[in-house]
Amino acid sequence: MRVLLAVIACVAIGCAGRSSNAPASEFRASDAALFDDAVDLVESPVIIDDAKGAFEHRVGRADLIAVIRVESLSSDLVRRRSAYRLAVRIDERLKGGHAGDLVLRVEDQQPGYRTVQLNEDRLLRDPFIAFVKWEPRTGSLEAPVSHWHLSPASQAAREQVQRLLREPVRNARTEAPTGER
Repeated sequence: MRVLLAVIACVAIGCAGRSSNAPASEFRASDAALFDDAVDLVESPVIIDDAKGAFEHRVGRADLIAVIRVESLSSDLVRRRSAYRLAVRIDERLKGGHAGDLVLRVEDQQPGYRTVQLNEDRLLRDPFIAFVKWEPRTGSLEAPVSHWHLSPASQAAREQVQRLLREPVRNARTEAPTGER
């Protein structure tokens, strides 16, 4: 009976961990370029077998990958600076989990601000793939900061994400597969 209770507790804890906003791995300095709080318009990402590009790294490092729709886009003032607030609905999870509503923000001093500004209509009209990486706030119990990147949710992009997620995990030092999952 104790074994059964232990198994149920482990499953419950595992499921809870996957649905939280906790980062799956630490936020690295190199993640800032991948999760740049920006929008791209690349409908068909090119994947080169021998080299890893930004798209492949983004898929590998993201805590959450989801097909989303922007339900509202508003311009806010944050610390006397202009900012965009994107409230999104998750239509399909491709990797990771998220508890609660997903709100993405970008301030006017960030490079991604202009990409949101130039694509307001498209953001409110079309589905996108959101790549999200959470960064814990140092010394704070507040929710982690979401860093993100949006790409069009074209069939080609979805297929590339699915293909990359099916590949075996590689060791960062050797780039050799570490085994089947």
